[in-house]
Formats: sequence, C-alpha cells, structure tokens
Amino acid sequence: MHWGTIAIRGLWPAAFLMTGATTLALLARTLDDAGSGGTFKTMADWIFIAGWIAAAAWSVLFVLRLRRWEAGKGPFCRSCAGPTGFVHQGRVAFGQRLADYRRCYNCGRTTPELL
Repeated sequence: MHWGTIAIRGLWPAAFLMTGATTLALLARTLDDAGSGGTFKTMADWIFIAGWIAAAAWSVLFVLRLRRWEAGKGPFCRSCAGPTGFVHQGRVAFGQRLADYRRCYNCGRTTPELL
C-alpha cells in the first residue's frame, strides 16, 4: 500500500477547502480595511470558520471510510485491494449508460460498482 498516495488522493479536497477559505477570508478582510464599516470583517470570520469546519468534516469522513475499509467492511479495489472513493455515475456510450464505478485511492483505477 502506498499510504502517501492514499492520503493525497483522499484529502486533497480538504486541503483545497482550507486554502480557499483562508484566501477568501483574507481577501474579505482586506476589503474591510478599505473602509466598509466592519461588514466584510464579520463575513471574513464566517467564511474562515465555515471553510475549516467543512474541511475537518471531509477529513473525518475520509478517516472513517479508511477505518471501515481496514476492518474489511468497506468497498475495495479489485486490482490492488486498496480503499475506494465515492460512487460516480457511469458515462453514456453509444446510447447505453455504463456501470457506476468507484476510483481507487491507492492505484487510481476504476472499479465497477456491482449490485
């Protein structure tokens, strides 16, 4: 198992949320320094808090999915037996909808979601 790859593939949305929320909060705070009466300062605080709470929730969800996979109860990749992500809808090809699939956090391959 490549635990670094699994962590990067599973936690990049949380890192993106943290970075985006911090950047937006800093931008809103600089707008407040331009003289808007404190409206943007309050908004910046809420943006920062909401973004970091969403990132923490995503991280906790990822860790819970990993623990479920380690216990043998979660979905796994048919190629490398690694943990898989959320279900994605299958694409439409030649008028037929393909099977839903999950992407492996370890090898990156797609695994069809079998009923």
